[in-house]
Amino acid sequence: MRSYSYNKQELSFLQSSVPFFKDIKLAHSVFALPFAAVALLMIPLPENILSIAPFLLICMVSARSFAMGMNRYLDRHIDRLNPRTADRLIPNGTLNPKHGLAWSLLMGLVFLGSAASISSVVGLLGLPLLVILAAYSLMKRFTYLTHWYLGFCLGLAPIAVSVALTSSVSFPIIFIGIAVMMWTAGFDILYSLQDQGFDRNEKLHSIPSKFGASAAVYISRISFLLMLGSLIVSGIMANFGTSYYLGLGVIALFLAYEHWLVRDVLQYGYSKNINKAFFNVNAWVGILFFVVVQIELLLS
Repeated sequence: MRSYSYNKQELSFLQSSVPFFKDIKLAHSVFALPFAAVALLMIPLPENILSIAPFLLICMVSARSFAMGMNRYLDRHIDRLNPRTADRLIPNGTLNPKHGLAWSLLMGLVFLGSAASISSVVGLLGLPLLVILAAYSLMKRFTYLTHWYLGFCLGLAPIAVSVALTSSVSFPIIFIGIAVMMWTAGFDILYSLQDQGFDRNEKLHSIPSKFGASAAVYISRISFLLMLGSLIVSGIMANFGTSYYLGLGVIALFLAYEHWLVRDVLQYGYSKNINKAFFNVNAWVGILFFVVVQIELLLS
């Protein structure tokens, strides 16, 4: 009887993997992954890159899964109170919080194991990185700079790839990391417009809750401009040519289109197109940048 009870609990935990990965939206790893891949194009690759590459990919996916899983676990009480997030799988009872935490920690262990498989130094650096990623969920309790902290977490992706493979990082890649930080902050500010009233009532910090919807739109635009400026600086330092800057022009059009989609925020304080702008447009930005750098390197 005791053995049957154990197996039943184990099966329940294994089955919880489906709602866990559904809840953290595993497919959204596409946001930062292309920028990490760009770092591979811009650094001298080690001779054993083919054996390392799978571990790099596992690190990227498992680190994001850990971060998102911890976000869902640590914010479960807040999510339960927010009408927009109350249907997430922990608040609505589909996913046991303990199982969600266990899967998150398991993803953290997968990350650490994969990082250690690259090198012992990378493995040691993995632990403080997980602490940085997990801390994002707590930021909005203390500061409206939470959007840039999230951007900092994603911006570490290309820098981490360079450090992992070469034990160093160049200024062009640092500026790509800064660009990712600004880009992420820009679209996260737009996304948080949905929660400005809730955040204000619950004393949670965000740009919209502190400065209002209209100011948030302009701050998002400034962040996008800083993103483009950082990518220009990166291109200059890397001696990229005309095709790179033409590509940045295309990316700028996508970012402008994103703000065009939510233009009604300036009049009404809200837009029904926020999710479309957040998910559909931004998913292409990273992919476009990877293609742009690839073309530039092929032509140079």
